[in-house]
Amino acid sequence: MPTKRPFLLRELRSRLPSVDDRIRQLVDHGDPTEYEAIADALYRVFITTRNLAPSRNSTDCAIHPNGPVDPEPPTGWGHCLLCNSNRRVGDPRARQGAASAPNQYDVPPPPYSHELLLDRMRQINDTVFELHYRSPDQDFDIAADLVHGAFIIARELSRPRSSSRCPRHPGAPLDPAAPGGPRCLFCAAAETRRGAAPPPQIRDRERRLPLRRRRP
Repeated sequence: MPTKRPFLLRELRSRLPSVDDRIRQLVDHGDPTEYEAIADALYRVFITTRNLAPSRNSTDCAIHPNGPVDPEPPTGWGHCLLCNSNRRVGDPRARQGAASAPNQYDVPPPPYSHELLLDRMRQINDTVFELHYRSPDQDFDIAADLVHGAFIIARELSRPRSSSRCPRHPGAPLDPAAPGGPRCLFCAAAETRRGAAPPPQIRDRERRLPLRRRRP
């Protein structure tokens, strides 16, 4: 059993209930600013669960195991961005390892919702409740994945939302008198302009040249 495991497990169980209570107390799915504070708290919980679980090599690189991941590694190269950058500039000392799948933490697929976050928190509570000092490393790995997924959901819910739910004008004001209920003010005004009669046009009069006076 690792030496720090009892301390970290006690820290995890002391931090988790307060975050769970804040999520359950949100009214009408909460405001993005409230989810921002929850995402910060969940990230601190994730750091604790990550330290409880065995270390992961996210880049499959012996030199930079926790370095940045190259989002587009060339064919046959590894996922370490630092080594790949050195290889791109022709550094002969750069690592020549073959590519393999990086071992990253769980990222749940969208769409993200408050119900999805609540369901993820129920899974976390059930998993942490079963943990003890001599639990296998696989159980701590599962807990780390679950907490990381909850952090991703809360982080996405903390992004600014569109008050008008209009894909063309995010955050636009609402027109309460628009046909069909409150709608995007900009789109409603554009439809009104298209349906209105065209404005009157002013035509220029033909200019007539002044008659030349005959000389006496």
